[in-house]
Amino acid sequence: MKEEFLMKVRVFCGLVLIFSVWMFCSAAFANAPITFADVKAKNGMVAAANELASKAGVEILKKGGNAVDAAIATALALNIVEPNASGLGGGGFATLYLNTGETVCWDFREMAPKSATKDLFSSEQSQKEKWSTWGGKASGVPGSPMGLFTILEKYGTLSFAEVMAPALALAEEGFTVDPLLASMIQDNFDKITAFNPDGTTYTPEGLPLEKGTLLKQPVLAKTFRLLAEKGPDAYYKGEIGEAVVRAVNKAGGNMTMEDLANYKIEKREPLKGTYHGFSIVAPPPASSAGTHVIQILNVLENFPVKEWGHNSELYLHHLSETSKMMFADRAKYMADTAFANVPLAGLISKAYAQRLAEKIGETAALEITAGDPTAFATTPKTQHRYGPAGDHNQHVSTTHFSVVDSKGNMVAWTWTINNFFGSGVFVPEYGFMLNDEMDDFSTNASSVNAPEPGKRPLSSMTPTLVISPDGKPFIAVGSPGATRIILAVAQIIVNAVDFGMSMDEAIEAPRLFNALSGGKAGPLLIEAGVDESIVEGLKKRGHNVEVREKGLYFGGAQGIMIKDGEIVGGADSRRNGVAVGY
Repeated sequence: MKEEFLMKVRVFCGLVLIFSVWMFCSAAFANAPITFADVKAKNGMVAAANELASKAGVEILKKGGNAVDAAIATALALNIVEPNASGLGGGGFATLYLNTGETVCWDFREMAPKSATKDLFSSEQSQKEKWSTWGGKASGVPGSPMGLFTILEKYGTLSFAEVMAPALALAEEGFTVDPLLASMIQDNFDKITAFNPDGTTYTPEGLPLEKGTLLKQPVLAKTFRLLAEKGPDAYYKGEIGEAVVRAVNKAGGNMTMEDLANYKIEKREPLKGTYHGFSIVAPPPASSAGTHVIQILNVLENFPVKEWGHNSELYLHHLSETSKMMFADRAKYMADTAFANVPLAGLISKAYAQRLAEKIGETAALEITAGDPTAFATTPKTQHRYGPAGDHNQHVSTTHFSVVDSKGNMVAWTWTINNFFGSGVFVPEYGFMLNDEMDDFSTNASSVNAPEPGKRPLSSMTPTLVISPDGKPFIAVGSPGATRIILAVAQIIVNAVDFGMSMDEAIEAPRLFNALSGGKAGPLLIEAGVDESIVEGLKKRGHNVEVREKGLYFGGAQGIMIKDGEIVGGADSRRNGVAVGY
């Protein structure tokens, strides 16, 4: 009887979700005018994908904390109010501008456990049973707790107990489940219940939470208190880690306490490029996106983009062609630099970008092979093997937030558990979901991005900073959306630098996405809002154009701009983003 009842619930939830999404998209986005609303402040600001998380960060700023203190508070609050996208079971990247003028990137990306093999996801069985996205085999060793503590200790001014206070209140007092979170739970109901038949915080008694429910999370609150008392050792060497290992292995994985104890966060020198005099500061691998945002901007710098006009036919044509060449290079060269010799200097070289720009013709190229950036790099040339370009069409997960304080510090922070609700594996004793980041490895055992013990899977996360020509911080921005992150961030920067848009205007403007897989171009996806005559012109140039409604597919960027002494925040309406300042 229970199975029959659950089946009816799943069918009902699915129908409700489909209808709700259709109504939402139809009402909100179909041929809607592009609207934007900048949030302005003098003292500090947080732009996050949930208003409660933004307010948590601002609460810490008001108490005298700096941007890093506020970032940790925001991150912890997101684990409470947006548990589908990030949290203690995942990992990410943070790019910081400090008021000393220093820029630094912290890589707390997940790592493959010792049991990982290059052919882990190559078999027909692994693909049929979704090993890389469902269950214990999908989970990498989480890096988020180490990231939170390390970054706070090095740059924060408050204790973990102090910065966790707003999140703790949300966990203990509860918050109202909004329609977006309810729909995400419904959408992932089968995955969550497959590994947690006795229920989770989000599926109590095996049923999905409904919108309007007051959600309290005392178990996660207990976890925060334990971390405040014992620090990251409680996770990587203690009782929380033991529960993580039990959950992973119960769900078919093979993780050990040794895997957790061996986890290392990496302080990395950010990649730096320029675009029309503005400095671009972004994370290096295992993030591929920082490299490729700079690469795209380098190519576009060869053309009169500003003269062509925003989302003009010539601009979108050249951006599309640049995108395809970038994805060809990404598939061939990008991987964890601890395991592969990635020609980073060549990929972000202005000379290499000029060579790529010269390849762009008047019509669309339907097949593209990777270029040879090694000729423009200082590292020796090595043989690289292609791997699958990845799924460009599904992921809308991950979360990004940006923070600015009155002291001159700026933080761009992107973290994730990969797909919404990660692997579906829940740690019941401590109240959080585990990632499915192993899915970001290649299924091709010969790829530079194949799984190996201790290796970090390739990522598209790119928390990015833009520094003005006079050396002052200008923009902190990032987005969720898998490989669409790269194009989203690049277009937002172009919107601000070339077209003089404000922060929210730059974020809300319609976007383009054009991927490449196996050397062949995918469709040119144009977000609704681009003039129909432009779309027809692109078709005449040979592009296979598909117009999609405005929505989560194209990302959910959160950004902050400092201009003329004023802090200007923008939060993406494609998601529940809200910028809060004071």
